[in-house]
Amino acid sequence: MKTNSKLIIAYIIPFFLFLISVFQLILQPTFLDANDTSTMEALLDGTGKEPASGFYFQGGAISQLLLTQKVLVEIEDPDLPNDSQPEDTKDRLGRVLIGQKLQIFFYVFLAILSCTSFLSLYFRAFFFAFLNRVLYALGIAYAISVMPTLLAAAIRNPQTAIWALPILLFSFGWVIGLLYLFIIIGRTFGKKTADRFSSLRNLREDEAEFRPGSKANDSWWHPFLHFLGIVGLGTLIGNLIYIPLFVIQKNYTDQFGILLILSIILLSVFYIKNYLKFGKSAELGKYQNLALGVSYLQLRLIRIVLMILLVLSLVIVFVVFLLGLLEIDFGILESLFPLINSGQNL
Repeated sequence: MKTNSKLIIAYIIPFFLFLISVFQLILQPTFLDANDTSTMEALLDGTGKEPASGFYFQGGAISQLLLTQKVLVEIEDPDLPNDSQPEDTKDRLGRVLIGQKLQIFFYVFLAILSCTSFLSLYFRAFFFAFLNRVLYALGIAYAISVMPTLLAAAIRNPQTAIWALPILLFSFGWVIGLLYLFIIIGRTFGKKTADRFSSLRNLREDEAEFRPGSKANDSWWHPFLHFLGIVGLGTLIGNLIYIPLFVIQKNYTDQFGILLILSIILLSVFYIKNYLKFGKSAELGKYQNLALGVSYLQLRLIRIVLMILLVLSLVIVFVVFLLGLLEIDFGILESLFPLINSGQNL
């Protein structure tokens, strides 16, 4: 594949994923199997006629969220008798509501990432490869998630298979193409680099100046003082910030959500302002630099989230390994000393 064709495809993919995200927020296709009576969609629609199998369009993620909230409010109506408010139904709707919120967040994030990935690629920012790889990974995940529905539609209904199979084949090709671009996106422009972003690229290298280095004249008490400082600062932050925020989140959920959103917005504005102050390009206009500032902000947020997920994964693996090791130790001790009952008498 030539470089120009690869670049054109790389430009088109963000627009395609952006349209998919907006479409899923507003309108969602769903497959209805009239022979499946285990789902509510397979029941009569109130007209006295059994619906035919096939794909239908229903309200998107936003309208589904509003409908679930409306149903939940009606169920929790205090005027209803207690036996008309089943706790299992409310708990189930609460979990559905959380899933719908996560779904909306995913599509909004994918739409924003599509825009920022295109901008970073168009202006050849040094971080374009990272953003586009994240975009391709989400595109692959979305394609894999819709494949079971298409496969079920092709198997259960021969009429639907006429167009479901081509879409399924297109999804396979889509996944393979994104995997290929995921590998070669960093070599799209060859050896050409955007020198106008050299100052922004050096920001990560300049961060090393604020990190403690290993000097020959450092003594043992410097790390000890750092440890005491970290413990003291963590104690202050935990008592003055984390615990009050936890109490607010537990007792004032709506107010905490508003406070969290405002804090994220203010932090984002502060970050973009600093980017425009230190990392903007003189070759680009004001709004172009602002758009790339948003792209760079999303880059940093994604890296922070990935780092948090990595740390949590390592902690979970360590805890599971430790518990497994303790269980093995108790098993060995029990085999050596039969009087020990699974460690309860230790």
